[in-house]
Amino acid sequence: MMLSNITVPLLGLVDTAVLGHLDNASYLAGVALSSTLFTSVFWLFGFLRMGTCGMTAQAVGQRNTIRILQLLLSSSWFAIATGALLILLQSLWIPFGLELLSGQATADVHLSQALQQDQQQVVNHAMLYADWRILGAPFVLLNYGIIGWFVGRQNTKVPLVMLISANLINILLDLVLVLYLGMGVEGVAIATLAADVSSVSIGLGFILNRYSSEFPLLSGWLPNWIVIKEMIQVNRYIFVRTGTLLLTFALFTSQGARLGETYLAANAVLLTFLLLISSALDGFAHGAEALVGEACGKRDHPYVMKVIKVSLLWSGASAILLFMAFGVGGDALIHLLTDLEAIQTLAHDYLLWLVFMPLIGTWCYTFDGVFIGATKVRAMQNVMLISTCGVFIPMLIIIDYADLPVEQANHGLWLGMMLFMFSRSLGMGLISGHYSKHRRWF
Repeated sequence: MMLSNITVPLLGLVDTAVLGHLDNASYLAGVALSSTLFTSVFWLFGFLRMGTCGMTAQAVGQRNTIRILQLLLSSSWFAIATGALLILLQSLWIPFGLELLSGQATADVHLSQALQQDQQQVVNHAMLYADWRILGAPFVLLNYGIIGWFVGRQNTKVPLVMLISANLINILLDLVLVLYLGMGVEGVAIATLAADVSSVSIGLGFILNRYSSEFPLLSGWLPNWIVIKEMIQVNRYIFVRTGTLLLTFALFTSQGARLGETYLAANAVLLTFLLLISSALDGFAHGAEALVGEACGKRDHPYVMKVIKVSLLWSGASAILLFMAFGVGGDALIHLLTDLEAIQTLAHDYLLWLVFMPLIGTWCYTFDGVFIGATKVRAMQNVMLISTCGVFIPMLIIIDYADLPVEQANHGLWLGMMLFMFSRSLGMGLISGHYSKHRRWF
């Protein structure tokens, strides 16, 4: 599953690398802005992956094939309906979201005219990207449900094929549309849309090929409202948790935008490092989701404990490898992502935060998987709320009141992100210890 997950940031990494080699930072900044908005909105419905995975894994432990199929069907209907609604309402939320993220809603009235023009150019590129990206909404959400369902069934090969195929298509189209045909931001958006569609098509193909013999067990193709109600009960906490997480990253991006387009672009490059970290370490989290969920379905406490220990051990070892890799090759990756000297220099100044980030964040990623598999999602939500509202947002307030120079303010942003990760790891670690000691995982 780690190999499957590590392919995910390639979508953003290739986009960043292609745009980072164009002649103006506004291209990269605009796509970073729009991509953050879409990632935030789409991942609000990340419970379609997390909730579907945990509940499917428990159904596997109970050997309940009908429920396994009902979970796939219900999550798919929900994904299609929600994606269609996002497309219909795009004129309401996309302009507002981009304005909010760009910092224009709260920008200082004393900004120079040149900086205001730079911001408008960034927003224009962001809107062009959004016009294409929104069309993929149903496919992105379907992807969440399908991948969660396969992982819950402990079949990680199909998600690997889905994600690798999507990334290959994205890379090929990025090179053709952007570098060869000169389509710029529009080419990047079309490439990402095509990647999302191809991933869903491959996933559905595997379902029809491998599990069609189970379909007669279903009484129909309409969603099961009892199952949907159960999913809502579990997923409401994941929804709040995910929304809070995305608020943190949205505030981070918005604050960076207020520092100027060069800081916004440099932070976008460095966030690619964070995406690599989370995607690699989430591989162990996804494995823990499936195995802990199955163990909880069987009510096997010793096996839950074994999965937790092994997952923490391997994710910790992987975090050390990432720490060393970024320490040695971080500058090379920055130069790969952009050849704009101003962005390279600025990203280098803040690279050290990303070098140490795997050592701090690895624990929260792994515990996410454990809590989702056990459907202890309310506790996970509460830790996220405390980390955002009690740690990250106060850091932003301190930065504003301190009136720091921009270079120090950006260091403050990354310090806030580091403390946010540490708070999540500590909080879920303490709760996990309590559940383990008192045998309260199910």
